[in-house]
Amino acid sequence: MLVHEKGVNEELRKTSPGFLSTGFLSNRTLELMIVFTLLLCLLSSCSVPFIPQVPPSSYSTEAAINVLSSKYYLLDSGFINGFGDILLGDGKYAVFDGVDGILMVFRYENKDDSKEKWSQITSKYGKNPLKLKYMKINMGTYGIFTIRLENTDLYAWYKENWLIVITGDKIDQFIQDVNDIYKAISS
Repeated sequence: MLVHEKGVNEELRKTSPGFLSTGFLSNRTLELMIVFTLLLCLLSSCSVPFIPQVPPSSYSTEAAINVLSSKYYLLDSGFINGFGDILLGDGKYAVFDGVDGILMVFRYENKDDSKEKWSQITSKYGKNPLKLKYMKINMGTYGIFTIRLENTDLYAWYKENWLIVITGDKIDQFIQDVNDIYKAISS
């Protein structure tokens, strides 16, 4: 009976398509690859990305910041023209109480400008996609980019004629709140 079962298994292995039939991957190796992939995904914070929200196109950069003061107390804001050594155009920055980070908002006349400026950020800071916290999604009408720099997180997204950049440490809840508020006012 054991001989018969062994013969059936060998026949199945010969006739079944894929890597298992060639002996390239054993069941154990396949299981280990699945476990490793799941573990890597958990460690790198893989998740379904949020759909980025932005203020209505009629809003100014100042209004885009002020609308957030319904949830966060605004400590400081001012005008900026870029991030790091990347020139992004005229925008505003804001610092809120209880948030260990800075919000930067850029509004453009042309939808393509926001995508182009977002691409400049991803080109400069997205050189190492093997970092544990790295995500870049470009859907054509919007894009999301996140990366962990030395001791801060960088989140940047574009949609329509807006570019939103947020940097800081432990800012995940703030980002979710910004996205939720912009979603509420755009509805």
